[in-house]
Amino acid sequence: MNITLLLSKIGLSANLSQDVILILFVALVSFIFGMVLGKHKLMSVLVNIYVSFAVVSVVPAEMFKQTNYKVLAFIILLAILTVISRKIFDISFSSGGSAFMWRVFVVSFLQVALILSIVLSLVSKKEALTYVSSNAYNYLVIGWAPLFWMLIPLVCMFLLYRKSKY
Repeated sequence: MNITLLLSKIGLSANLSQDVILILFVALVSFIFGMVLGKHKLMSVLVNIYVSFAVVSVVPAEMFKQTNYKVLAFIILLAILTVISRKIFDISFSSGGSAFMWRVFVVSFLQVALILSIVLSLVSKKEALTYVSSNAYNYLVIGWAPLFWMLIPLVCMFLLYRKSKY
């Protein structure tokens, strides 16, 4: 079933329908991501995303013959850090409460969007536009967007992270 075609039949343009599908996809992946990782691992993964991107960004270009290798190195490093970082980074949300679910969803949504922004910035624009619309590419990669996607999860982490005093 072609969802883009279905959305275009109800009056949405092709670009807008691609954007809607991307938002729905990111929301679904975010929900699954948050539920699989749980509240204790989300903040640690956020730190791992920054570390992985920093490491991959400074590796000399000659090491990566293709941009796909750079994306693969980012994802592998992120996975390795996430597995071994249990004892390195002990950052988590405070205890559950009524606001637990929305905090997990917000943080996981921002993390998935950050990962998507990083991956799209590591591949060529031509290749990235085969996966997302030009509007979504602009919102994720062009101009101030990468800085926004790098900073907003940090701001969110500082606002949502509360260590129990007891």
